[in-house]
Amino acid sequence: MTKFMYINPAMKNPKTGENVREQEIAKLKALKAEGKKIVGLEMTVADLSDICDKNIDPQHTDGKADECCAKTVAENAKKLLAEFKGQDVVFVTNRVDVDSIAAYVTADRYLQGKPTEYNGNLAKINEHDAHLGAKWEGPKPIEQAFNPNNKVAALASSVKVFMVTPKNIEDVKTFIDTGKVDETVMNNYRTVQTGIIDRVKSGEIKAEVVGGVAYVETTLPCATNVGYSMAPVVVATNPAMRNPDGTTYRKVSICQHEAGYADLGAVKNELSAREAGWGGSPTFVGSPQGQDCTIKLSDIKKLVYANLTPEYKSQITSRGVNTNKGKGMGE
Repeated sequence: MTKFMYINPAMKNPKTGENVREQEIAKLKALKAEGKKIVGLEMTVADLSDICDKNIDPQHTDGKADECCAKTVAENAKKLLAEFKGQDVVFVTNRVDVDSIAAYVTADRYLQGKPTEYNGNLAKINEHDAHLGAKWEGPKPIEQAFNPNNKVAALASSVKVFMVTPKNIEDVKTFIDTGKVDETVMNNYRTVQTGIIDRVKSGEIKAEVVGGVAYVETTLPCATNVGYSMAPVVVATNPAMRNPDGTTYRKVSICQHEAGYADLGAVKNELSAREAGWGGSPTFVGSPQGQDCTIKLSDIKKLVYANLTPEYKSQITSRGVNTNKGKGMGE
């Protein structure tokens, strides 16, 4: 039998000042002291992943923007996990999402001697997680930013991001095997979508395009979809991202619909030089997990625009859309 557990990536508890990182490191070391093997699935924090016996993270650590963790596990299970057969294994992640759960389901099946083929449903998870699919084709009405029948997106919306629940594992397992998602999950997703569309229209979700980049501010998990309805490069600010203990922090994420619009590697390097903890892939970078991003939005705007590709800057100029504001947002 294996276990799958969440590891908090925060440095400290902003409410109490407790050193969360030390606590989580101690937790991992205690597992090893018990004789357990630890396999990370998308462990993006070096202090934590270094304690793991192995960390599988193609997107954030290896820079493979188009390959999710579940795909890597399904296609390379023997190579990655053969050494752990017959042992007491604990899988850990600091990113509980559909991808890490699907990776766990697949890895667990391999260790139980079951097939781990990369099927069409895992491919859909990969497409969703790696933001693959059709190329960006221009702005569109906010109503078209969400697909009410997107089963993987609906599944993703049901995941408890700070804990691994048996229900989430079972739901993901069912989708991998059958392609089906519980209708209650689908209906809840559609209800949330409708609410998001209304909030964008009312201005409650703040969004604007400046210099060919969409800037979105919201506490809801919808910023990329909202932003991509406006521009192929998105800077999303969540002013109150929640920690497991209920405390909040300022989170900033920067992404592009597909490679070719911005050099996010250069953006990440510059930001991480200013503030430790920035990480990501060629299509997505994010501020430190579990703690406030201290860099001003105005500075991020300048940096992102400076690193747009010449080809995209040319498109912006030719289309005359250097500034195309929606509902405004400030610092």
